[in-house]
Amino acid sequence: MIIFFLKALVLCAGMLAVLKLYIVYYERRLLFFPVRQINQTPAEVGLTYEWRRFLTYDGYQLTGWWIPHPHPIATMQFFHGNAGNIGDRIQFLTYLYEAGFSVFVFDYRGYGESEGKPSEEGILMDGDAAYEELTTRIGVDPGEIVFFGRSLGGVIAAHTARGRPIRGLILEGTFSSAREMAEILFAPIRIPLLFLHVKLDTVSYLARRRCPLLAIHGTQDEVIPYRMGQDLFEKASEPKTFFSVEGGGHNDCHMVGTATYLERIRTFASDSRGIN
Repeated sequence: MIIFFLKALVLCAGMLAVLKLYIVYYERRLLFFPVRQINQTPAEVGLTYEWRRFLTYDGYQLTGWWIPHPHPIATMQFFHGNAGNIGDRIQFLTYLYEAGFSVFVFDYRGYGESEGKPSEEGILMDGDAAYEELTTRIGVDPGEIVFFGRSLGGVIAAHTARGRPIRGLILEGTFSSAREMAEILFAPIRIPLLFLHVKLDTVSYLARRRCPLLAIHGTQDEVIPYRMGQDLFEKASEPKTFFSVEGGGHNDCHMVGTATYLERIRTFASDSRGIN
């Protein structure tokens, strides 16, 4: 009887280990959808830009674009979402430039021409490396920089903003934590939290920021529920502002919000200053 019990215990432990490995793999597949091929550059829409190549703290080379505006309201460091690469963001980069911003955008490891493979620890380091590139080598003053993070990019932007004297932080369609998102995604099979590996805790990162926050969320976001955007905002410390885009989805708030959306980000970028 004891031998049977031990065998059953070993079998259960093995099954749980396999299940955990599967969940870890599936988590990463849900989080990261990198594409290597860059299909479009700013030159194709008439923007003057510069390729930037820089190293992360753990030795990977990342790539990005610097798009300087002759008379910028501010400089936007843009953190894109979990799919594709910077070449898929040309429309929005053009939108920001035409709104009066210089723009610095980069690819995380494993995306576009950036080396490596994406991971939770890696992409957070990538945000830090991009900030150092923008401030140290491109030479933009931190007080002129606004971080703009969309979806997963919002998490990285919040992490990169911790303790830094930037002008402001914009998060659009961003989740409060990977674990809370996983609870929604895995709800039908009730996965225990101990099996979840990735944390990406946006709320904890926001607690360490020194700048004003503008949180944007579409009421019809089909990927990250609107209520999660509200929850993230409620848990963030002041100063903060919430902009609800009525009818906006996960990727089209700037199109649905039209002039009101543009005015919100321009006003925020113009008026915000770091907290001393």
